[in-house]
Amino acid sequence: MFNYLKNFIIAFLVVLAVYQTNKLWFENFSSHNFFYTVLHDSLGERQSAEIKSEVLYAAAGSGNGKFFLSYETEKINDIKQAALKAAAAALNKGEKSDYSEEAFKDIIENRCIVITFGFLMTADDFYSLCGGSGAEVKDFDSIVLGDDSSGVLKVVFFNSDTLEGTAFDLKHYSDTDIIKGLIDETEPETGGIYYISSVASGYDVFKGNEFIPAWSGEMYFYTAAKTDPLENNGDEATAADKFASSYFESPVLKWTSIDDGIYTFSDESTVVKLYPEGVMEYSSYARSTAVKTASLGEKLLAAESFLDNEPNLKNEYFLRGYKTEDGRTVFYFDLKINGYVLELSAEMKEKTGLESFIEVTVDGSSVSKCKRYLRDYSTTIKEPVYTEKSFLEVIDRGLNELQGETIESLRLEYLENGGEGTPLCYYALIDGREYTETAF
Repeated sequence: MFNYLKNFIIAFLVVLAVYQTNKLWFENFSSHNFFYTVLHDSLGERQSAEIKSEVLYAAAGSGNGKFFLSYETEKINDIKQAALKAAAAALNKGEKSDYSEEAFKDIIENRCIVITFGFLMTADDFYSLCGGSGAEVKDFDSIVLGDDSSGVLKVVFFNSDTLEGTAFDLKHYSDTDIIKGLIDETEPETGGIYYISSVASGYDVFKGNEFIPAWSGEMYFYTAAKTDPLENNGDEATAADKFASSYFESPVLKWTSIDDGIYTFSDESTVVKLYPEGVMEYSSYARSTAVKTASLGEKLLAAESFLDNEPNLKNEYFLRGYKTEDGRTVFYFDLKINGYVLELSAEMKEKTGLESFIEVTVDGSSVSKCKRYLRDYSTTIKEPVYTEKSFLEVIDRGLNELQGETIESLRLEYLENGGEGTPLCYYALIDGREYTETAF
């Protein structure tokens, strides 16, 4: 009996030592660790939500009806930050001016910058995320900056579906020359893709204003490659365990089970599930001391901090949308590679139960759940490609196939359809239904 008790005490002390060692190791490296955000209710090194994660794309008009997207991260960030700063200034000290569809056409037919979000924003949303105060604006999903013949900078908060907007004149703005310089510097590569406004071009088949991709001769293009992070890491069970361990403060103490192909790893406060469909679901049940009521900006900051510390996320992400219910906010993030958006196909959304690649639930100012599709994406060698396929042909085929009447959106995106490749496709929503067609 004495030997049994002695062995039990020794075993207990060994486990306790391992636990304390693990805990100290994680705390010492907490500024780089996933749990710095999740378990300690900290927002890491971030001080505010980064608006770059919300922007779907930034376009600069050349003055001839064409818009160009820059794929240089630094330049894109410069454009967005300058535009958002001007928008906040317009709300603080700008003068409201008359807005009409014709006035909007005048702006976008000249040299301008357009920042397009992936969702509608209210004035309060914008104040929470970007600053500004006082002025009332209609709900918007785009911000347009241009100048009139007198050189006054105009800022329009624009709803691309309804074509409604709220316009401001920003006179004597100190950064007007910076914005003009950014437009001048945004030049397309020889050939390649440019965009035209459906409103300015008179394409009434589109629901609102859509920036339509068009070709200009030869185009250089990176094909996309993808890998499953759970493959090529030994046997499946070992790979799953290794992947899940990074989500636990003390991985050696987690419990493991498998049922119907679903791996479940858990301890007293955390559960990680890996589904056969390629979905990871993280849930935190830790007792949180975080703020129970938070602004949208604070919630987005918590979600972004979580993803910044997520050890297995390899690709650039951006916010596609969000919804709030019963105090909880779910943020929907998609991915980008080579400046293009990655989209889950309708079939993959149904198969995985996901609306976007990443879904983060924030309760108060603390992340309680994260679900995401587990694939890593990269680009291959840049090669020249040619295509005779125009967007007009694509929308004609889409309207005929779906017997549709109205095109809600048309974009060029990499499409995750569950197959071996990830092709660049025309991705259209026609009367609420998806239509896709490869770009080449």
